[in-house]
Amino acid sequence: MPIAIITGGNKGLGLSQSRRFLQAGYEVYVVARTPADTASLGAGAHFFECDVAADRDADFVTQIHAKAGPIAALVNNAGVHLKKPVWDVSRDELDHVLGINVGAMFAACGRYIALHRDTGGAIVNIASMGGIMALPSAAAYVTAKTAVVGLTRSVAVDAAQFGIRCNAVSPGFIDTDMTRAILAKDPARRDKIEGRIPGRKFGTPEDVANAVFYLASDQAAYVNGVNLQVDGGYAVGF
Repeated sequence: MPIAIITGGNKGLGLSQSRRFLQAGYEVYVVARTPADTASLGAGAHFFECDVAADRDADFVTQIHAKAGPIAALVNNAGVHLKKPVWDVSRDELDHVLGINVGAMFAACGRYIALHRDTGGAIVNIASMGGIMALPSAAAYVTAKTAVVGLTRSVAVDAAQFGIRCNAVSPGFIDTDMTRAILAKDPARRDKIEGRIPGRKFGTPEDVANAVFYLASDQAAYVNGVNLQVDGGYAVGF
């Protein structure tokens, strides 16, 4: 049974990713600070308590590898958002956003590669539209997700010699409980967003999970270093 690690796989989009890998017969290690909704995943899911930002050397990868063996897929999903313009962001806030979105991912990629030079594998990093375009009042987040895209490309080039692929997924506007709650307070904003999406609808968590799974699977064996936008065409719309 192949093994997958999914950071932040205990809720939100990460939970859907965990469920998708389980459906495909993977054993999934959900790495997060709290179990949250992990119990709903059922058999094959294992909660691994860890604050990825504090685990500076990504020891969680080493520990899971020692317990379960080679890890077929590492999904760096854990992240944090900050809705503030650049002039209101403190250095501590910037460090926090970069630490989780970039630093933890950087360390996990490095640890994964070090452990899988002889076995190969796949890494999928969760980026964002903020990695390819500016988002209003989100300077720290956009900076971090832009770095994620660059990191993905660099890892793809460096790790290819070991049979390890690295790709990214950039979700667009996805219909989640959190998104609905936020936009329910501002219907005009939702209308504006949907007006830019060519298909005039938000995506689903399953849309993102399917893209992540594809990039991690053998079906994407010759796909390396891409940033797959799962946004319904938002970034290229009008």
